Amino acid sequence: MIKYVKHHFIDKPKYDHCIKLDEHGLTYGFSWYLDTVCESWDALVLNDYDAVWPLPVRRKFGVKYFFRPFAVQQLGIFSKIVLEDHQYTDFVRAMTEACQFADIYLNENQLVAIADTPGMQTQINRNYLLDINTSYRQIYHGYNTNTRRAIKKSNEQDLQIFEHDSPDVLMDLFRHNKGAELKLSEAFYRSFKKLMFQALHRGVGKLWTVYGAGNRICAGAFFLESKSRSTLLFTGLDEVGKSSRAMFFLLNEYIILHSEKGKLLDFEGSNDAGVARFYQGFGAREFNYQQLKYNGLPMPLRWLKK
Repeated sequence: MIKYVKHHFIDKPKYDHCIKLDEHGLTYGFSWYLDTVCESWDALVLNDYDAVWPLPVRRKFGVKYFFRPFAVQQLGIFSKIVLEDHQYTDFVRAMTEACQFADIYLNENQLVAIADTPGMQTQINRNYLLDINTSYRQIYHGYNTNTRRAIKKSNEQDLQIFEHDSPDVLMDLFRHNKGAELKLSEAFYRSFKKLMFQALHRGVGKLWTVYGAGNRICAGAFFLESKSRSTLLFTGLDEVGKSSRAMFFLLNEYIILHSEKGKLLDFEGSNDAGVARFYQGFGAREFNYQQLKYNGLPMPLRWLKK
């Protein structure tokens, strides 16, 4: 039986145990993570937390809707048992019964049929994963020519890795480069820094920065660590970092250190062709995850939301 459980009534120890035992090894679903990145979230719960579907929730103009918070790529159904196809369909039906609108993303390889669900649309998104549970020699053999060339150039630039910077350092690097172009809100920076500090405090975050000539920072990355994967959550890069191929250097060094440790390196997407080529250059393979858009609003509002 699937129940809709409001946030304050979720048994978080049982809930987190289910997230921990799920095969995907995604950190996004843990209660502490969701408490950090969104104001409110509820969950669909199968039986005694055999499977859960966390659902970040908001209300606007009296309408309840589910959404994907920042810093969350996938947030689908997590399970400690093997689910049958009809159970995924049951979860989707229960989700539509609990809201009037939803724009959410399932976990990789969770593809559900929507033909019998009025108001539902779907889209397939791309993620890129690299198996680093093998020797570095074998991983390097899978790099393409451009990636090998970029790594060789980076090794000539006297770049140095530092592992103990504060999230403020990485955020400032981003803010004055890509962030200046995107013109993000102050709330974004506060929330992302809070998330990084939380992950570091819990021992599931790693922050690497790269320094070049003049001991100047030029690149950085924040990784989320779980039992089976390292997720590239956030990066920063300036013009010096671009010209010196500092991000190639950082990722290659990270792969060297973490090879043969039972992990996947999760690049977190993207649907952008140029970004995808960068990840594929390291030998990453494409995996798909599904976006669900549900519109069960009354007809006048339904057209406004399209």
